[in-house]
Amino acid sequence: MAPLPTTQVGVLMGVRLAEPIAYVVIFPFINEMVEHMGVTHDPNRVGFYSGLVESAFAFVQFFTVYHWAKLSDNIGRKPVILCGLLGVAVSIAGFGLATSFWAALFLRCLAGAWSGNVAVIKASLGDITDDSNATDAFALYGLTWTIGGILGNALGGGLAHPAELWPGIFQAPVWAKHPYFLPCLVAASTTVVGIIFAAAMYTESLDGLAGTSEATLVGGLTALVKGKRRHTRSMSAYSDISDAETLVDPRDGDMGGVGLAMKRLHDEYEEEEELVEMGIRTEWTLKELLRIRQVRVANGALFLNSFVAGSWSAVSLLFFYDRHNGLGMSASAIGAALAINGVWTIVCQLAFLTRLRRALGLARAYQVLTAGWLPVWALLPLLRPLLEAVEVPGPDGLYPKQRGWIVSIAVNVFLSLVTVVTINTSLLMVIVNDSAPDRTALGGVNGISTAVGSMARVVGPSLVSALFAISMSSNVLGGRLWWVFMVVVSALNLAAAFRVSDKRVLQV
Repeated sequence: MAPLPTTQVGVLMGVRLAEPIAYVVIFPFINEMVEHMGVTHDPNRVGFYSGLVESAFAFVQFFTVYHWAKLSDNIGRKPVILCGLLGVAVSIAGFGLATSFWAALFLRCLAGAWSGNVAVIKASLGDITDDSNATDAFALYGLTWTIGGILGNALGGGLAHPAELWPGIFQAPVWAKHPYFLPCLVAASTTVVGIIFAAAMYTESLDGLAGTSEATLVGGLTALVKGKRRHTRSMSAYSDISDAETLVDPRDGDMGGVGLAMKRLHDEYEEEEELVEMGIRTEWTLKELLRIRQVRVANGALFLNSFVAGSWSAVSLLFFYDRHNGLGMSASAIGAALAINGVWTIVCQLAFLTRLRRALGLARAYQVLTAGWLPVWALLPLLRPLLEAVEVPGPDGLYPKQRGWIVSIAVNVFLSLVTVVTINTSLLMVIVNDSAPDRTALGGVNGISTAVGSMARVVGPSLVSALFAISMSSNVLGGRLWWVFMVVVSALNLAAAFRVSDKRVLQV
């Protein structure tokens, strides 16, 4: 087993930490925010509008992420990462100042447009890892998301309404007018820290660009504008030729700058022709990647798993918040429950994920974990009868926003089960990277997978939120139409998981 490049992985994880904070921070208060905006007077339809805001991020990301990933294949990972972080920081800060539904929707779309780093960082990990240590690296990737989720949920639930919580400190009118600005501002600040960290510490991982002027935000964008094309070859599964060997020759030491540049251009041209003659690809188009069976299978599994996971994120928050048909929890209680459960997620990522993969194999481990979505969806509606059995409603028939110990413990135990299931995402990232025909395709493959996941997170939350509203307002299937639908989709997700294989044979 090759040693994990801890320095580079650590820097990427530090950069990655900023984005889940900015993404998750709105979850504890989004339903409350939509309700306070007065978008609808029907409490059963709040989830529909909050679902639109949540899915808008993924909808726009679907159209942009592949292009960010391919751009990183051409100008380098670092400038794209820095550019994405900057856009996310601006958009999340603006979200906290939104006073209308359409403003909030626009800013969420803007955040999605700039969020290509999810694919770029995964491609960067693919650049610096191999089969022997990729699972460990992607486990850390999932762990970073978890830690960011803990912090984001804690910020969103704990810092909303600062004028009410700490009136002596937040006396300025802006805090009362914009009760959700403080958590968004803090989230944006962490992203700015990520920008500084990436600019100072991250070393370009794309072969041929490390240490060049293009491995910066300004240099990379300048290269793009001028039409410069990066050195396209990279160490692949089919070749032992690397960019380091073809671009840097110790015998060039006595050559002048112009002569050296001309020699490298000549060598690059000749070697690329040789690679093509040998049948080794130097660049993959979208159409060519989609012809590969492993890419299609991996992305089919990814779509369904992202659909189920995205639907869970939307409807569980709605179910926890809904005072009429759910648990009626406050934003702070939801944030606290999600943050507390994040500790268990860390344990699962560190203690179980790699062991499970080594014991069962990559594909089998993913299939076992994916099967867990069935009991997750089967058990969720049972929390409402538990609430009705152990707590007493107020005179208006509604339950107070603070839950008792029995329901709180049940919620956290249930979330613990969800945590075990959702670590399958880290395995799925490895499966997606393994579907790449060679390392030159990593950016494109991760761009495709992120776009597919984004579309799933658009359709899933929007559809299940609408079904939740229809189920409750029209009492379809006793208000359980959304639940039946998600059990069926979870079964389809499991069927897709059994098409995944550990084999890395190029099939078209």
